[in-house]
Amino acid sequence: MNREERLRRLIQFQIAPLLDLVLSLLVLTSPERFGTDLPWVRRVRERIPPDLLAALQERSRGTDLFALAMELEDGPARTVESQLAALEGTHPELARLLTQYWQAVAPELAGAMGLLADSLQSEQERLARMGPVAYLSGFSDRIRVVAEGEALFLAWGRGLEVPLAELERILFVPSAFCPRRVMFYRLGKTQIFFYRPEVDPDPEGIPESLLLTLTALADPTRLRLLRLIARDSLPAQEMARRLGVGESTVSRHLRTLMEAGLVARDRQEGRYIYYTLEEQRLDELADRLKRYLGRS
Repeated sequence: MNREERLRRLIQFQIAPLLDLVLSLLVLTSPERFGTDLPWVRRVRERIPPDLLAALQERSRGTDLFALAMELEDGPARTVESQLAALEGTHPELARLLTQYWQAVAPELAGAMGLLADSLQSEQERLARMGPVAYLSGFSDRIRVVAEGEALFLAWGRGLEVPLAELERILFVPSAFCPRRVMFYRLGKTQIFFYRPEVDPDPEGIPESLLLTLTALADPTRLRLLRLIARDSLPAQEMARRLGVGESTVSRHLRTLMEAGLVARDRQEGRYIYYTLEEQRLDELADRLKRYLGRS
């Protein structure tokens, strides 16, 4: 079996409502990273009972909800209701809270199901037509096949190289709640790509990595964090003190800046992780923007 064929066999597509539910929860509880202007966010917030999000965050602390959802998606239960019922045996309180949350989220997923199904079929056809290497590289400029077809390179932070030998599947999940074109998540031997189906593909093809960088910069708190880090390598606790905001708020903003490659971990001293500015990424930004504008 040649490399192309091995790569093709790794790629799978799946509508995964429970995984999408967990992704929606991440987006809702991380407004610093993803904003609050998505239409579905406002509608779901109107439906959820008071304090439900806080209760879910507390109950799921220390639990990888994506791993839990993937295990249930791979199990015999086929509906979200039956999957959450199966969860009651091991995590009864978490299952109860997620069932309440599902009732608020389900109308959004039901309304998007046709779009997700159409997208899944369309992507399968593109893969068959283009071949796996061209398909992956063309899906997003944040995904590349490298090392002579033996690894994936994912543009997250300084970049992640994922050897294909470590994977049993590359799972594309069309999402009703993904706030970006694509989001990465690694679960053991499964590399997940959540993606937002494109209703009207952009004919100009804005590079996603450029859009991610500009979005990361388009926030006053994140700009102030960058200004602090540009002066000195600092831990999140000290940044929070200087800006007068909570540590959790700073941590979520830092994750956005790290995802865009603007900030990286510098070193760890005891329990403190110090962060540093990635000046090269800032230096490259003007050139990348000019290339997109056709001015270079």
